[in-house]
Amino acid sequence: MSSTLIHSGTLVCMDAAGTVARGDLLVRGDAIAAISAAVPDAIATLPDRRADESIDASGCFVLPGLVHGHLHLCQTLFRGLAEQADLLGWLRERIWPLEAAHTEASIAASARLGLAELIAGGVTCVNDMGTVRHTDVIGETLAESGIRALFGKALMDRGDGVPQGLIERPRDALEDALALAKRFGGSAGGRLRVSLAPRFILSCSEALWKEVRDASLERDLVIHTHLSESPTEGREVEAAVRSSAARFFEAREVLSTRFVGAHGVWLEDDELALLRRADAALVHCPGSNLKLGSGFARVSAWRRSGLRIGLGSDGAACNNRLDTFHEMSLAAGVSRALDHDAALSAREVLALATCGGAAALGLGAVTGSLEAGKQADLIVLDASAPHHAPNAAADPYATVVHAARASDVLLTMAAGHVLYRDGAWTTLDGARAIADARAEALGLVRRAAVAG
Repeated sequence: MSSTLIHSGTLVCMDAAGTVARGDLLVRGDAIAAISAAVPDAIATLPDRRADESIDASGCFVLPGLVHGHLHLCQTLFRGLAEQADLLGWLRERIWPLEAAHTEASIAASARLGLAELIAGGVTCVNDMGTVRHTDVIGETLAESGIRALFGKALMDRGDGVPQGLIERPRDALEDALALAKRFGGSAGGRLRVSLAPRFILSCSEALWKEVRDASLERDLVIHTHLSESPTEGREVEAAVRSSAARFFEAREVLSTRFVGAHGVWLEDDELALLRRADAALVHCPGSNLKLGSGFARVSAWRRSGLRIGLGSDGAACNNRLDTFHEMSLAAGVSRALDHDAALSAREVLALATCGGAAALGLGAVTGSLEAGKQADLIVLDASAPHHAPNAAADPYATVVHAARASDVLLTMAAGHVLYRDGAWTTLDGARAIADARAEALGLVRRAAVAG
């Protein structure tokens, strides 16, 4: 069992006690073995009384790996190709035609490019919604990358503007999703889990929602979907089912502790109460909400309601970056603008991307904080650059949320394995990922008949 000592850094643990301390951390195998004062005794039990590797974190913060709560790796190749400012037009005119044009090769290139960006930016866990086809390729790419992931294929059996290539019969869609769960659930040393991912109400029939609800209950699978993202979507949902999304889900017993909803921009107070009663979770995607003109999610109200909350970027087609540091900064700013008397603190924002995000995905016992026994998902963040000075250590939470950048990440580790260090990936070839993405994007655009 290999061991790594990360020493002389400032540990920002994101544990319940709010531990921030200068000290050391010992990784053994895939888990955190000891922190701070407990490290010397733990090292004394190692062969030769020393770790196999020692990493100097002087001048750095050591943080839990970032948890990216809502993502579409299949859309990374669409970056810059879908610049519409409204969700439904964006989907119907660009995103769905592009997704329908994907091949196994283009899906793999899209996922690798996205993962290269995420891992270099300190992300160790993602919650991904694939497209309808080739989700097994995403699973294989996630496994190869070394990242921790919850992922599922998009389920769609209807919808205005949905290409025929993305529509499946409810039973066929569910059978494919369950086959993914059988193949990948618990694989890659336990790093991978599979969700059920019905896209949203407008692309799923009531029969499909029933199948999803029943399968989620019977097999303990997360339901990952979108809800209440934009005003035009809300109006179409109301016309289609005579209800809002949250009320539709509650009436059909879709809401539960296994429910993870993305966006939630237009949720009303009584809908938040429904979600809280079911112990459902929400994921905030401020960059996407702003770029698509969807609105400003009331995340302070979510927090006051007692909801589990995560943070994500959505896909690179509506952001156009997969940068959790950027999302934290936006989340803090939006919260202050909307609710400045009770805005999210910097620590609360960082929690969205670490311990809170892990809890939202049902992974709070596994990752999200630096604690002995948890998985060794962590990052080392340089805090010595000019944009951190002169008071980086005075308030590490504020420094990380308001000043830090993805480029400050020096090391990314998941399950005890270094995935990125000093500008180089260990499981991915960054240069090849970019080259393959460029080549595959050209063919994808031709197939979709979308002007690049």
